[in-house]
Formats: sequence, C-alpha cells, structure tokens
Amino acid sequence: MDWFDAATRRLRSVAEGLKAPENQELEEVKSRTLIVVRTRWILLLFVGLYCLLAGSFFYFSRFGFFLSPSQQVLLFAALSAVVSYNLLLQFGIERIACCFRFLNFLQIILDLVLVTVLIHTSGGAASWFWPVYLIVTIEAAFLIEERRDVWFVGLCGGALYGEILSLEYFGLVPNVRMPFVEQKLHHDPLYLVLTWLWVSLLNAAMVAIASYLMTVIRRETVAVRDGEERLSTFLDTANDLILSISPDGRVLYVNEAWQRTLGYSAEEAAAVSFFDIIHPSSREQCCSEFKRVFSGDALGPLEAVFTAKDGRLVIVEGNLTCSDSSGDSPVIWSICRDITDRKHAEEQLYRLAHHDTLTGLPNRILFMDRLQQAKALANRYQHQVAILFLDLDRFKIINDTLGHPIGDRLLQQVAHRIVGCVREVDTVARIGGDEFTIILVNVDNPEDVKKMGQKILKTLAAPFLIDTYELFVTTSIGVSLYPTDGESLDHLVKKADIAMYYAKGEGRNNVQFYSPRMDENADKRLLLETSLRKALDNREFRVYYQPKVDIVTKKITAMEALIRWEHPLLGLVSPGEFIPLAEETGLIIPIGEWVLRAACMQNRQWLRQGLPQMRVAVNLSGYQFQQKNLLETIRGILGETGLSADLLELEITESVIMQNPDFAVSVLNQLRDLGVHISIDDFGTGYSSLAHLKRFSVNTLKIDKSFVRDVEINSADAAITTAIIAMGNSLNLKVIAEGVETEGQLSFLSDNNCDEVQGYLFSTPMPADKVAGFMREYGGMVEAG
Repeated sequence: MDWFDAATRRLRSVAEGLKAPENQELEEVKSRTLIVVRTRWILLLFVGLYCLLAGSFFYFSRFGFFLSPSQQVLLFAALSAVVSYNLLLQFGIERIACCFRFLNFLQIILDLVLVTVLIHTSGGAASWFWPVYLIVTIEAAFLIEERRDVWFVGLCGGALYGEILSLEYFGLVPNVRMPFVEQKLHHDPLYLVLTWLWVSLLNAAMVAIASYLMTVIRRETVAVRDGEERLSTFLDTANDLILSISPDGRVLYVNEAWQRTLGYSAEEAAAVSFFDIIHPSSREQCCSEFKRVFSGDALGPLEAVFTAKDGRLVIVEGNLTCSDSSGDSPVIWSICRDITDRKHAEEQLYRLAHHDTLTGLPNRILFMDRLQQAKALANRYQHQVAILFLDLDRFKIINDTLGHPIGDRLLQQVAHRIVGCVREVDTVARIGGDEFTIILVNVDNPEDVKKMGQKILKTLAAPFLIDTYELFVTTSIGVSLYPTDGESLDHLVKKADIAMYYAKGEGRNNVQFYSPRMDENADKRLLLETSLRKALDNREFRVYYQPKVDIVTKKITAMEALIRWEHPLLGLVSPGEFIPLAEETGLIIPIGEWVLRAACMQNRQWLRQGLPQMRVAVNLSGYQFQQKNLLETIRGILGETGLSADLLELEITESVIMQNPDFAVSVLNQLRDLGVHISIDDFGTGYSSLAHLKRFSVNTLKIDKSFVRDVEINSADAAITTAIIAMGNSLNLKVIAEGVETEGQLSFLSDNNCDEVQGYLFSTPMPADKVAGFMREYGGMVEAG
C-alpha cells in the first residue's frame, strides 16, 4: 500500500468520526460491539428462519408440533431477550459504553445462557444447536483482549452445556422429545459424557484458535494504526505543504505547514473551495492538471500561486498524486514547498544580472538582448533602429569633488530624465560609469532621432538640485543606425561610441551621427591617447602666446598661454584634439600644472628681459579647478617662479563654474584673496544668470568667439554680444571678446563699449621667443591690467 493510500484511509476514518479524540480504547470497544451486534442480527435471522422452517415441516408431518406451550414461551422469551439487549446495544451504546468491560462479559454470558436455552428447547443432548457455542466463543475472542478471560468464557460454555445435560439426566428439567431420536439416549451416561466432552473440547479448540487469530489480528491492527499515526504525525510535522482535495475541490486535509503558510486553520480550509485559494493566474493550469491526474497521467513538477488568507501571494512547487484505493471516490494529494522566497531571490538575481543596481536601468547584457530583439522587429516590419551613446561631460569633476554619494544621486536623476524623454517601447540602459545607451525602435526618419537627441540635451540642461547643491550637466551623444551603419550589433554600438567621441571633439553638448570618416578620427584618437601618456616626459608640449589688446588704447594688457602638442608623427596637434583625451585619462592635471608653471616662468623671464609688466593668462581645466590642493599648487608655483599673483590670470570656462556654483564661489573667493585675476572663458555658452555672476569673484567676462564670428551679419549673435557687454558693465566687470578677425567686428565691439579684444586681427598664437620681437614691432605698447 502506498503512503498516500494509507493517508487516504486515515483521512476517511477521520471524516467518518472513527478516530478517538480522547479515548482510543473506548472507541474501539464501541466499534467492536457494533460489529458483534450486526453479526448477532444475522445469526438471529438464520436461527429464526431455521426454526420457522423446521416448525412448519414438523407441524405438517406425522410427528406434529412437539413443543409444549411452556417450552414455546421459554424459547420465545429467550429470543425476545436477545433481540432486546441487541437493540439496547445498537442504539444505546454511547450511554452504556463507559462500563464496557462489564458490558462485554454480560452480553457474552447472556448469549451463552440463551444458547443453552435454545439447546434445551431443541432436544438437549440431541440438539443440533450446540455449534452456536463456538460462535459465542469467537464473539468472546473478538470482544475480550485477555486470553484468560476468553478461556473463562469457553469454560462457561462447556459448563452450561454440561449443566443442562445433567439437569435433564437427573430429571430436574424435563427433556424435550425429539423425532428420530431414541429417548433412552437422554438417560445414557456414556453418551452424555461423550457428547459433553466433544462439545467442550471443540469449544476449547475454538478458544485457542480464536484467541490466537485475534491476537495476530490485533497485533497487525495496532501496527497499521501505529503506522497511520506515524504517517499522520509526519504529515502534520513535515516542512512541506501537504493537502488532500476531493474531485469537486473540497479541501479534505491540510497539514500544519500548509496552515502556517497560507494562514487558514484546518476548519477554515475545509469551508472554502481549493479553487478559490488558487490565484487566478494559476487556476486554469491547475484545473487542467487535475483532469490529467484523475485520468491516470503521470505529471511532472508543477508550479502554482496560492492566495493566502491575508492576500499574500504564495508561490509553490510540487507534485499531484491521485489515490483511488478500495474502490472509493478518488482523492488528490499534493505535496509542495513554498518557493516564494526562492522565486524572489531568483528575480532579484536576474535583475542584478540584467539591471544596473544604481539606476535600475538595463545593463549591458540586457541592452544587447533588447538590441537583438529590436533588430529582429526592424527586419520584420522594415523599420530602422537608432542606437544613441551618451557620455556625461565632465562628470568626473563632480564625482571627485563632491563625493560618490552626490555623483550617484546625480546619475539617478539623469537616468530618470532620460527615461522621461523616450517612449515606452524604447530602451534606456546604463552600461557603466556615466555612459548611457538608448535604443530607439520603429525609426522612419533620422531627423526624428536628431530631435530626440536635442530633446535629451535640453532636458539635461536644466539644473539638478541635490541636497544644497545646484549642479549643471551636459552630455555628448553619438548615433548609429541599423541597418544603414551595418549589421553587427557590436559594431553598431562601437560606431555610436565613435560618434559620441566626435561630438566631444566638436565642443561637447551636441548630437553627432556616425559617418565612415569618423573611423579615421577614431584611429587617430587611439594613437593620440597612446602617445599622450609619454608626451610630457618626452617634452613634446609647447606653450604659445596670444595677446589681449585694450580696444581703446590698443595697448597689450596680457598674453594668453595656449598649449600645443608637437607630435613626432602627426606634427602640431591642436588643443581641441588632445585636451578631451587628457581630461578622460586624468593627464590633464599634470599637463595643466606644467602649463601654469611654464607660463609663470616665461612671464618672469620677460620681466627680466625688460619687457613691461603684463598678465599672463592660463586656462584652468575643470578637473584642475575641482582639485582640493589647487590653492596650494598655485601658491607653490608662484613662489617657485617668483611671479607676483596680480600678474597671473586664470581663465575658467563658464560650464565648469556652473557645474557646482556653490563650490565655485568658495574657490573663486580664495583665488581673489590670493590676488590672482579671474576671467570667465567662453561666456554665453553656459547657464549663468545675473544672480550667479554677482556671487562670483571674477574680474573679466570673455565672450565666446562663436558669437563674435557673425556679429556683423547675425542679429541674434549681435544681440547676445551686446547683452553680455551690458551685463559686464553693470557688474563693473571687464569684457573681452575673443576671435576678432575683421575691422567690422572690432568696430561693432568698440561701438558697444567692449573693453578688450583678442584674435587674429592682432596676432596669431606665437612661440615664447617671438613675443619680445612682436611687442617691439607692435610698438612696445603694454598696459598693465
């Protein structure tokens, strides 16, 4: 027998109320007594039927009905007594079961007495009913557990039989004359003794056999019951969730683990349908599996979702088994385990493996998977796919200055803004650091991709408020298209990356589409990056100088130091090509210090040569500006070169200052206290407001050359330039315009009260050894700032 068959039988016994809640022995006595009662009814039926048939035959025979009225009354009284106490036992067992030991003996003795009466009325020594003693002995073995008590009952049977024979022999009780029987047999001592011995020995044999058989049966029953009890205990204490269900969905049994997990008590579970406990997402599948298991199909492991009493979803995994033993209605047993935590852990692991932990965006693995899907859909519906590669400009400055917690929160807000720009069908991923990628699907026109890129640039242009900091971020975006730019997904991502670096080379904060010519730039970029690490040690950098001229007096006010790289293979490399590489690799810090030291030493050397005093202007990169030891570095270089602080001018771009205005205010104040002249470079391309400018300790605003270039023909540029000059004048700041190349530009700037100019109209950048000759040729006119 399988365990579930045993469990099913135990379950049915519980359902039928046969399991003893308090007194197992008392319940067993009730059960046995009821079995004996039913057996006694059957026996009475056959005895009554025989008496009726026998009486009828004798009545119509030559012998006639031979029982006297007194004997008939005695026989009827005996049968009535049996019927009476059998009815009492059947319907009053609950009230009298408390005295079951006395009850067992009483009904057996009554049976023996009534059998003796039956034997007497049916012929005594000649009666055919003596085997009923054997039935009563079997009854005693069934009801009484102690063997000595069974032997006592057997002896009582033999004694009663011997007693009735003796009473009839001595004439104390008249014997019943029986047809076909010699009357003298009732008075033959030898016959009576032999008959008594035969009946007594058979009764004794029946006692021995019945006692032995009942002992074996009881032992097997106890073993089965103990096994069922152990099984029941095992089911209740098992960690797995075990339940039994009827075909119509009634919950027949749930173990304690199931009750703890789902929150239902056994009574509550029995009051609801199993199909109501199953979550709708699993209901159809479970119903289908139920039908299969009822039809005898073997099922594999099954997953389902239960709804707990408190509404929680419990995910389980297990098996279904159908029990159909003994021809009873089938019962389904389910053994399952709660895998909710495991599922959540798997989901978490999957998310960790496929999503960025900081922003929650897809990572590189999931990005490539989504890109593969987008490619398949593009092939099916004849659309294009756009890949956007984004890299935040100068993010490392914020991260290094304000710390990684601020940088992480900035990345989270950037990710949130980018996601808000795209459609739900598109994918935004973070593939590392400050790099993001976007998949735009269903692209019909590249112009739409450009608009999306512009939308992202505009969205990221708004300031980010993190704690007490107001931060500004720009990004460079490279775009590649499928299938226009190739079939390989890896190559498409690489080409978008190349386009992104091209965007950085074009001044950052713009969108560039990949084109094959960018591959040449990528190869050149790799060569430059490799060579850049050795350039400083190999003394390949040069410093060129370009004068700044007072627009009224035409006197030189300062020389701006401009770095150049004399590459051994590529020749002279402009700053626009290698400065972004230096910033990305971190080499900008030592290179910037070298330029600052070289410019200060050169200015000091010009003074020794007798040239008039003038400032030397040095561009300060964002990475240098964010260095904690910036003030110490500048003090050290000034002390090392002997240059006065008021002869040094630091040019800092507007976008660098505005990345973290609060931090910029602190640093600029310290530089002002040191005596260094401060100029905001590329003014007009960032996000400065009048309120911010009032906080900054600066001396000069430098108008970006992009506005000066078309100032004569472009009314918008003219208006911006005029506004910047007016803003500078209102704040008592000097305004210098760079990129002046024509007399018309100079005239416009002069008419609008610009203070200084710089550009090819006066001089191109020149090596240091050319400056002295230029100044003498220019007229030696120098005006100290």
